[in-house]
Amino acid sequence: MDFVMALSPLVLILVGIVVLKKPAMKVAPIGLVYIIILAFTYFSPGDVVFKDTVTMIDGLLWKGIKEGSKIVMLVFSSFLLLNLMQRSGAMKQVQNTLANVTNDRRAQLIIVGLMVPIFLEGAAGAGSPAAIAAPFLVGLGFNPIVAIVVALLGDATPCSWGGAGLTTITGGAYLVDQGVSTAALNSAMVGRIHMFGVFVIPFLIVMIAFGKKGFKGIISYLLFSGISTGCIMFAISNFVGPEVTSLGTGLLSIICSIIFLKVVKIKTPEEFQYIGENKGEEAGERRFSSFHALSPYLVLVSALPIVRYTVPFSILTTFGYIVWVDVVVFLCACIGCVILGVSLEGFFDTMGQTIRRVVPVLVTMGSLLTVSYIMQNSQTGMIQIIATTIADAAGPLYPAAAVAIGAAGSFITGTGVGSNIMFAPMHLNATNMLGLNPITVFAGQNAGGSLGNLICPNNVVAACATVGVIGREGEVLKRTLAAFAVILTIYMILCMVYTHILFTGFGL
Repeated sequence: MDFVMALSPLVLILVGIVVLKKPAMKVAPIGLVYIIILAFTYFSPGDVVFKDTVTMIDGLLWKGIKEGSKIVMLVFSSFLLLNLMQRSGAMKQVQNTLANVTNDRRAQLIIVGLMVPIFLEGAAGAGSPAAIAAPFLVGLGFNPIVAIVVALLGDATPCSWGGAGLTTITGGAYLVDQGVSTAALNSAMVGRIHMFGVFVIPFLIVMIAFGKKGFKGIISYLLFSGISTGCIMFAISNFVGPEVTSLGTGLLSIICSIIFLKVVKIKTPEEFQYIGENKGEEAGERRFSSFHALSPYLVLVSALPIVRYTVPFSILTTFGYIVWVDVVVFLCACIGCVILGVSLEGFFDTMGQTIRRVVPVLVTMGSLLTVSYIMQNSQTGMIQIIATTIADAAGPLYPAAAVAIGAAGSFITGTGVGSNIMFAPMHLNATNMLGLNPITVFAGQNAGGSLGNLICPNNVVAACATVGVIGREGEVLKRTLAAFAVILTIYMILCMVYTHILFTGFGL
């Protein structure tokens, strides 16, 4: 019964958004009220007085508002940059520039929707991949819902490393402190799981965006992109280290794709071809060169890794990790305004329009984050109940359960590193009792934690806000849940095979 009650707030939110098709802005506050009632009743320990629960809820509520504001700031800055690109007309030239690489819309979607998010996760993390890639895809003419789903899917694997390897290094620190693993071993094993994830994701992206007909004439590129990205991810995670796995994989896979598309000509059916601007009009009215039009985003993707890898981590985290990303993206939007020649009046007008679109999201984000914090709180113990129940029921299937627990952790908390930190001690205890390899089991936890970001309501709401489709979170979740189920199944099987057959003594 405890498990059912602990799970009930999540079920309420998912049913409201996915099944009843209600906007997250309406469902999230209801979920918050419900979990507050549970905190005062079912999950209130007998030795805790009413005043203590009030104090706990009050503190977590303000924390939810504060942290939600930081996420909304990232959404605002990313959306502002997109709006400036569209207002100036630069986005039209960006479309034509990308068409010079390939006029195949499916290949464009793979590069921008998969490889760019992997790079951005390594450059910054903190939700920036979906916040930047989704609006960019919309600017390129893709359906907003498809753009969000693809951007989230593109970020489903690199989160196990995150910016400068933070998720693996910090999230796996408990195993390192206990002397059973190292950051390098944790990175190597999770890379052996995710290499299969990035192999299937290009096929999932095409299926989601275009259906079965989308595979016509592009199988060779999908195989190449999946294999090359997977091999690069494996090589860097196993032989270089966690610090540059995401960033290096994203950058090198983009380069490999561009070379392939230039050398091997894809026979693109007419329905999947990008049709550029009218040649005559372009010659007479073209305002930007390709470099000029792309420069705001070039500044952004350069600034993120430069700041992340040069500024001391202690400074970056002074006000919370995501804040430095907020500041960099906003400053790049301001720089983009100057580069694109948008007037001061136009900048403030665009800013006002953007603010009006994203401010209401704070209600949703604050509510969802507070629900997450209450579930994580030791007084309620809800997330521990969920994880422990799954673990107790697993037995020899524990490696597969670790993947599910990792996904559940990031689904609730919105962060893979939080999921890893929370459950690493439990996994180590379980592997000691069951006689299993803790490194392979933690890799399953780490991979699941990354994958859980794909369906996390916080991430879905934030991504919807960046492209102006607030209220359509249910449509996004329906599509991401299907992709999530496919990859989750693959990862659970891999973790079982790795733990029981292939790598039983890895690192020991």
